Amino acid sequence: MTGTILGNESETRPLLSPNAPAADYSTHPRPRDASPNGSEISEDTITKKTKKVTPLPKFQLFIACFVRVTEPIAFMACFPFINQMILELGIVDDPRKTGFYAGLIESIFAVAELLTVFQWGKASDRWGRKPVLLIGCAGAAISSVLFGFSTTFPMMILTRTINGLANGNVAVLKSVISELSDETNQSRAFSFFPLSMAIGTILASSIGGYFPHFANRFPSVGDAIPFIRSHPYALPSLVAAIFPLTSGIVAFFYMKETLPPKKMKILPNGEEVHEHEHEPPVGLRDLMTPDINKLMASFGLLQLQGICFGGLLPLFCFTPIIAGGLSFRESQIGLAMSIRGIATILVQLLAFPFLQTRVGTVRLYKFLVVLFIPAFVILPITNVFALKGQGWAVWTGLAVSMGLYSIGNMAFACNLIMTNDAAPNRQSLGAINGLSQAVSSAMRAIGPGSASALFALSVDRQLLHGHLIWLVLVLLSIVSAGFAMILKSDYRKKSV
Repeated sequence: MTGTILGNESETRPLLSPNAPAADYSTHPRPRDASPNGSEISEDTITKKTKKVTPLPKFQLFIACFVRVTEPIAFMACFPFINQMILELGIVDDPRKTGFYAGLIESIFAVAELLTVFQWGKASDRWGRKPVLLIGCAGAAISSVLFGFSTTFPMMILTRTINGLANGNVAVLKSVISELSDETNQSRAFSFFPLSMAIGTILASSIGGYFPHFANRFPSVGDAIPFIRSHPYALPSLVAAIFPLTSGIVAFFYMKETLPPKKMKILPNGEEVHEHEHEPPVGLRDLMTPDINKLMASFGLLQLQGICFGGLLPLFCFTPIIAGGLSFRESQIGLAMSIRGIATILVQLLAFPFLQTRVGTVRLYKFLVVLFIPAFVILPITNVFALKGQGWAVWTGLAVSMGLYSIGNMAFACNLIMTNDAAPNRQSLGAINGLSQAVSSAMRAIGPGSASALFALSVDRQLLHGHLIWLVLVLLSIVSAGFAMILKSDYRKKSV
């Protein structure tokens, strides 16, 4: 026996010998976390390689995306004409004072949404996704119509408040998409969510820019429909209301409930009671674990960066070169915004599913968040090019900055997946997405006004030659990137 052991070459050869035979995985499968070269493989890649991709329910996904398109329309359709509306209603008599009131009208929606969105998410866990979505669509349609017929500032505030209070749809739709997909196809499913928002944003800008004062451009229409002339902002509001109304009707007739059903349990006394299929929904206190708190904080920082970039870019382009901007004409600003929008849509639709399945959700998220740092750094550099009259360099720098932002924007889809994966159980998807949307609403409430005020301060007082705002945003991006690095590597649970 001893001679046999000592004479066995495989036992005496050093383990790390270059002549050692390669491991045979034909009978023993390769470890789950190993690649052919020994490097680590992400959990998403393992899932992609070991499981067949489940086909998505395309029609149900289309309905969910259609409902998603309506939220930015309800929120943003008034943005192009809100300042002129405030002037014409006599709320102020100085155009320079419209910004304060416009900011209140724009922000009150997000503040109202912040107060109720978590409760809407919890309600969808209890009563179902579809009823909550229908309430949100009805609220958006009614409040949009009423806003167009507003004649006083309090009425404008009231209608926007109603819109925000009734709007729990974004949080609920995140749960719907999670329930329509699984780990083999979630990258494709969630890529449509920000895409739908981008489409809604484009439609909102078009509606708000084209339909006000319609009777002035088409007098025959004003003669035939007198209220369009007497209420010049009713038509864009009516057109905006068509989208939530139509999506609500489609959802009512064709959308299937995605919330897992409850089982019936018969008590010893013969009474029938509902029993959750797995575990009951958790409360807010139980939901806010350290891991979820970090994830929500990271999402809040990401959302704030996105709001600041999207809101300040047109303002930066419009600002005179000598004050720290680019002195773009309206057509040039529109071109820049269109390029950014198209790039965001293409990247989201084509690149995200490929990258998410091969890199992994969390690893991809950590990389994408870092891209906001150079995106903000480049913007003040384009002003230096503009001061030197180097137009080609201005557009090149602007294109690179917007390109980095468009790529980094995929982090929102990553965060959607991570948030749904972090839910304690499937019965708490609505609650955790409600919490996520509450964070988003808070950022939308404070972000635009704070960023615009700091930009104005930087330009008016020429702090760092008008570039103080960009230094602050670069520091914010560094903090956001650092926060992303401490997130756990995988949020998936077997129970979700």
